[in-house]
Amino acid sequence: MSMKGLFLFSGVVPLLGLLGHPPDPVLLIYTVFVLACLGRPHLAVLAGKIPGPATLRVLVSFWLSGSLAETLAWLNNYLRAAPEPALFHPQLLADLLIGLGFYGGWAVAWLIACRRFRFTLAETFVITGLQGIFFEQLGAVFLAMIKVFPANPLQAVLFGGYVFLVHGSAVGVAMAPVLRQMERPAASRSGARFAVVVVLMVGLAFLGCWLIGAASLLVGGLPPKRSIIGHPLW
Repeated sequence: MSMKGLFLFSGVVPLLGLLGHPPDPVLLIYTVFVLACLGRPHLAVLAGKIPGPATLRVLVSFWLSGSLAETLAWLNNYLRAAPEPALFHPQLLADLLIGLGFYGGWAVAWLIACRRFRFTLAETFVITGLQGIFFEQLGAVFLAMIKVFPANPLQAVLFGGYVFLVHGSAVGVAMAPVLRQMERPAASRSGARFAVVVVLMVGLAFLGCWLIGAASLLVGGLPPKRSIIGHPLW
């Protein structure tokens, strides 16, 4: 099988998660990433039709991709009736609202980084995937992998791979339509670009979430965190 065939096949594998009890839809974001790679020229045309400056197109692309990723994660927690969901907020609409700040922060981070550095789509995927392993839930994912590894190294690797694919796909889907518009031919390919964009992503994601929280106080604040089953939306 060719590399392209293997890539296509890899996008089908997450569908197996829907056969579980309960189903796990989270990795469907990777399936969407595979489709986005295949349809990249068409997506670029669609992105180009968004009125306004290129910066707005990047923000919209990140918000759409991020909202998809968050909705799939929320649905996974809802189907499992998770008592403490690993989300920004157990209520979907509040979670998506906070996500505007988080993924908006990521969008600004990549906009800044791409003014100085040049990245391939594969690099944006890998960088964000690794960033997810080390910084998701303030490092809780990486610490959990270390804890499990001595007794069950395969489980630790699979857990890390799961997080890697989800985070990498969220940015990969967002960047597929807009990366070429962001490219600057004279931009640097220095190895420093990896560290710079990770610092920007982490810092601006926190700032974006804080701004959403502060803005929400003007209209009464976000709803209190309650049962995801009893209060699914708000």
